[in-house]
Amino acid sequence: MASTRTHEVKATVGEYTDQSGAKKKRYITVGAAFTDDQGRVSIKLESVPVSPEWSGWLSLYPVERNGNGQQRQSPPRTPKPAPLDDDEDDIPF
Repeated sequence: MASTRTHEVKATVGEYTDQSGAKKKRYITVGAAFTDDQGRVSIKLESVPVSPEWSGWLSLYPVERNGNGQQRQSPPRTPKPAPLDDDEDDIPF
């Protein structure tokens, strides 16, 4: 029985403010869900968040497919990190 990758498994690990000032949730992909011929769903986790903002919940998002039925490749949505303060130069190495 073949299984097909049907969902991405994501965790919400915080928030950020976009350029227009709107608050957005920060997601990371932690695995994938597969559905077999009998409709059973299996989840494969590749990582588990360690962020203190993680609530412990994981969400399934359907894999986007193009017109040919193949999975659409999309670049990861990772916001730019905030610049570091110059006050953090206290590190002794």
